[in-house]
Order: sequence, then structure tokens, then C-alpha cells
Amino acid sequence: MSLVSIKKNIFKDYLLVLLALVFVGFCLFPIYIMITTSFKSEKDIFAWEHVWFFKPTIQSVYNAFFIFGGKSVASFILNSLITTFTSTLLAVLFGAMAAYGFSRYKFKGSKHIAFYILSTRFAPPVAFIIPIYLMVNFFNLLDTHFTLIIIYTSMNLSLSIWILRGYFNEIPIEIEEAAYIDGYTRVEIFWKVCIPLIKPGLITTAILCSIFSWNEFLFAVILTQRDASTIPVYLASFQDSMGLAWGEFMAVGAMAVMPILIFTIILQKHLVRGLTFGAIR
Repeated sequence: MSLVSIKKNIFKDYLLVLLALVFVGFCLFPIYIMITTSFKSEKDIFAWEHVWFFKPTIQSVYNAFFIFGGKSVASFILNSLITTFTSTLLAVLFGAMAAYGFSRYKFKGSKHIAFYILSTRFAPPVAFIIPIYLMVNFFNLLDTHFTLIIIYTSMNLSLSIWILRGYFNEIPIEIEEAAYIDGYTRVEIFWKVCIPLIKPGLITTAILCSIFSWNEFLFAVILTQRDASTIPVYLASFQDSMGLAWGEFMAVGAMAVMPILIFTIILQKHLVRGLTFGAIR
């Protein structure tokens, strides 16, 4: 390899690293703005030019956590954690069972049923909000965790089934046949053979479902009032007649981003494996 070719490769590597750093900076810049704005005074927040260096204050953080909404932000975060964790667990659990059935059992109308499950995501959620509200109100389930858990589970279930169905299809049937010879039942094959093999897919699906449940606003704001309100609903309370309370809004916004961000960072290795599962045979 010539010296010129080596220099070109080095230049290309440095260029790719530079582009990656620029992209990462672009993605992290909103988080930086949220965190810094939450520690600024109102004078610095509404300055004509952006203030890069300032004297930190916790007034906005204090107001966001203990003044606005009349409740501590911890209660809203706890509600989000309960609904997100439970709905994600149920969606992945039931989705894995259904996906395995669609992958391994072929019966009359199976393709139509699978398409029907996917079609539940075709219409926008706002199209169903009125009948769902009337039904929830009829059963006296407004402002409960149970209502949000059922709705989020049902909305994530179709996504979970279709993602995990592809992972089960990638598992060679010979592995299950070998387990049959060893005396495994169908249930044991599902839990002890197939589930460990699609672990990256389960984690990928769980991350996608949890992001949807954590960020969902429409059903949460209409079907809850106080006891089961989630963090997106709390964020909407910072708008008043005087405008948007930017300091408090950014403080809660930064807090709302952190759980999903930390969850994704911890599982990022499995996420990458899950997204590339089956790409190479």
C-alpha cells in the first residue's frame, strides 16, 4: 500500500470520527439546553442573546418539584414508572406468546389475523379517544393506573407481535426438533429454548414499547385527573396566562428524559444486537 493511500485512509477515518462527533453533539444539544436552562434565572433565560456563562440557581428546580401542580414531581414520575413498566412487561410477554404461535403454527386465516393485529395501528389514537373515554367512564375507571396500563398494553401489543414474530422466524426449526427428542414439551421449548435465543429482540421490543408508554400524552391527559397523571401531563401544567414557565418546564423535561435515557444506555449493547439479529446467516 502506498503512502498516499495510507494518508487517504487516515483522512477518511478522521473525517468519519468528526462527522460522528458532530452528529452526537447535535443529538445531545437539546439535553444540554434543558439542563442549563433549568439552572438559570429568569433574567438569563429571557436575555436577548443566549447566555452561555451564568450563576446557577435552583429556584426553577424547586418550583417545578414542589410548587407547580400542587404535588411533588416524584408522584408523576412514579405514575409513569408504574404504567410504563407494567404495560411494557405485559406487551412483551403476551406479544412473545402470540408471535411464537404465528411463527410456528399455520392455520386457516392466520395471515389475515396477523394483518388484523397490525391494522390496529393504522388509525391515529385520537380517532378512538371518545369511545374509549365513554367506556372507561361507564366502568368508573377514570384516573386509575389500570386504565392506562390496559390501553398502553393494547397499543404496544401489535408492535410487539410483529417485531418478535420476525425473531422467532429466524430460529431454525431443527433446534426445536432436537429439544423434542430430548423430551422437552412445547411450553418448555418456548421458555427454555426460544426465549433465551431472542433475548436481544425482547430487549429491543421492550425499549420501543417503554418509549411509547413513557411519552404518551393524549390518553393520559384525558383519562386521568390527579391520582394517575403521568409526567407528560405534568409538563403541560407549566403553561399559564403569563406564558410558559421555561425554567420549571426545562427542569422537569430534563428529569423526564433521564429514566428512558439511562434505561437505553444500560441496554444499548442488547439493542444493537436486537436490531441486527438475523442480518447475517
